[in-house]
Amino acid sequence: MAENMFEISPDGKTLKVVAIGKYEETMVVPDGVQKIAREAFRKNLAYGGDVLKKVVLPEGLKTIGIGVFNKCKTLEGINLPDTLTKIEDEAFLGCKALTAIVIPAKLKTIGGSAFCGCPLTAVSFADGSKLTEIGEQAFKGVPIQTLTIPKGVKKLGSWAFAECKNLKTIVLPEGIEIFEKYEVFGGCEALESINIPASLTNLGHNAFKGCTALKNITVDPANPAYVMKDGKLMTKDLQTQIFPIVD
Repeated sequence: MAENMFEISPDGKTLKVVAIGKYEETMVVPDGVQKIAREAFRKNLAYGGDVLKKVVLPEGLKTIGIGVFNKCKTLEGINLPDTLTKIEDEAFLGCKALTAIVIPAKLKTIGGSAFCGCPLTAVSFADGSKLTEIGEQAFKGVPIQTLTIPKGVKKLGSWAFAECKNLKTIVLPEGIEIFEKYEVFGGCEALESINIPASLTNLGHNAFKGCTALKNITVDPANPAYVMKDGKLMTKDLQTQIFPIVD
């Protein structure tokens, strides 16, 4: 029974931890839980956690806390309910069997390293996405090939998609404003094309470092900060070359 499988707060709203020795192949989080607390599924992994393959989350869940499924290496499947608004840092870090995820429409933030190192080949966003921020290293090293960032996202954190070595095409939405400090797409050696919308006025530092296949960069003519000139991505004043990177 769920009450023996999990330690849950008295009000029934927070799942604190998986009880020692209570891991099963499929685990169903009880109705009424609104938050899964920090490292709830990770803390007792040494006590049978290697059997865990699937987690069923309830509608009504709003937050997946820091490191909840961190190092759950056998986790293959999980549903993210429509009510979810926040995935915190390292939530799925190192989930070595997780290959697909659907981001629900109400989710607003994806924390740093949330899916870092997961073998994701499919990442999709529900229609009407409310997502505004993808955190530092959130999808670092995942093997996706194409990705369309949903309209509404304003910021990509440093290394958010770094070392995604199979990524060929990324589509950025009008409305995105900033790449944080470092190498958002650094090491994406298969990346062939990307668009720079008019709203994107800060590409950070070395956003495309190591993108050796990148040949097609399209800059919206209305962009006030960047322009393509003779096949090079430049600042609008033509004083700084952004890509190809000049050492």
